[in-house]
Amino acid sequence: MTTTAETPAPPAAPAILTALAERISAFRYEELDDHARQLVRTAFVDTLGVALAGSDFAGIAAIRTAAGIAGAKEGSLVLGTAERVPTLDAGLLNGVAAHALDLDDGNSAMGGHPSAMLVPELLALGEETDASAADVAVAYAAGYEVMVRLAYGLNPGHYKRGWHPTSTIGVIGVAAAAARLLGLPAERTATAMAIAVSHAAGVKANFGTMTKSLHVGQAVRNGLFAARLAAEGFTANPGALDHQQGFLPLFQGDSGYDAARIVAGLDGAPLACSERNPIKIYPCCHSTHGAIEAACEIRGADGFDTGRIEDIEIVVDPNRMPHTDRPVLTEALSGKFSLQYVTSRALLAGTVVLADFDGDAHRDPATIALMSKVRVLPAPPGGKPNSFAATVRISQTDGSEFSATRDPHLSENETTVDPPVLWQKFEDCAGRVLPAERVSALGEALRGFPDTETTVRELVRLAEVHPHTDVEVTS
Repeated sequence: MTTTAETPAPPAAPAILTALAERISAFRYEELDDHARQLVRTAFVDTLGVALAGSDFAGIAAIRTAAGIAGAKEGSLVLGTAERVPTLDAGLLNGVAAHALDLDDGNSAMGGHPSAMLVPELLALGEETDASAADVAVAYAAGYEVMVRLAYGLNPGHYKRGWHPTSTIGVIGVAAAAARLLGLPAERTATAMAIAVSHAAGVKANFGTMTKSLHVGQAVRNGLFAARLAAEGFTANPGALDHQQGFLPLFQGDSGYDAARIVAGLDGAPLACSERNPIKIYPCCHSTHGAIEAACEIRGADGFDTGRIEDIEIVVDPNRMPHTDRPVLTEALSGKFSLQYVTSRALLAGTVVLADFDGDAHRDPATIALMSKVRVLPAPPGGKPNSFAATVRISQTDGSEFSATRDPHLSENETTVDPPVLWQKFEDCAGRVLPAERVSALGEALRGFPDTETTVRELVRLAEVHPHTDVEVTS
């Protein structure tokens, strides 16, 4: 007769954070193929440009004052300046700058913005530690792995519940990337992520306000802080994600997640070798870009006349609606999350630009008049799940009708790792604060990234803004 002693129970699976930590701690630069290295380069080019452009965001000055952030002899660069502050504070301020314009890249699985989280932290910590380009590339891949894998097991439910995955998931990935850059062993890396779990926060109700970009800055700071605490021997429960009172059941309910998906195929190639981060060409929520492009297409049609518009219908995936169906705006930033607003601006101007979200732009009478004619409707069941496509239908007073459907995720900018628009976008963004010759020098330093001898310190020096000497900037 077989006894219990003769048939021991199989060993319990390791906690999810432990499994993730063991894998990312073993990442090596050689594992990053051409696709992954291009993804990292695109992330740094796009995010650094966007963060430079966003460095004059009014919310940053308010944060500095409220938090009492002062300059430091030793520290990391505050983008848009030549000033250094403590590394955690640089992560906070540059994270806000990277997300302030809503022009940073995204990831469909994450339902958020991985590079606005990872690039500011790796620039800040990389400058402090004098990291090489290869070092930060591996750290990016490690943080990215954690963010996207968590999203596999949480979304779309996490996003639909109203959480802001960029920060709730992102803070854990930031801790992972920082731990990798600091060279922490797997056990300490799991601890860093477990500490970060207790910093997970950010609700979509604050979209369209300054607080949305604060989500990113706080998560960057807190993820860095978590890794530093772990390096100092601070303790946390590696089961903080999958414990019965951990992140997964608390944020998602007992059946709102798939833990197995998070670790499925974990022994394979890093996800940076296969995933993509579409970059933006409009400074507003990615969920509105399909409608913008459809509106622009209609605007160029024969017989179309904005003065004769009678009715505008926008049909989108129901997942797009809770945060973008905004017929009334409380401030210009709210327009970034209003299908009514951005579609009206596209119909009137043929594009959507940064100035559309400044000052009193949202009070423009012609735009308000068009917004009053817009109806936002959910797409019928049976289509592509969680789609970013939009259909715009317009009826005019003369009886003519126009219709266009666009899916931005099918465009070249969305499906290539290093899209043609990238470098022009970088030059436009960086040129808002840097003189032309330094935009060129910074661009050249990034073109070989991360297969380059350029260190993070050398890269960051090229991004310094010296207001008394940098007088030639593009508008």
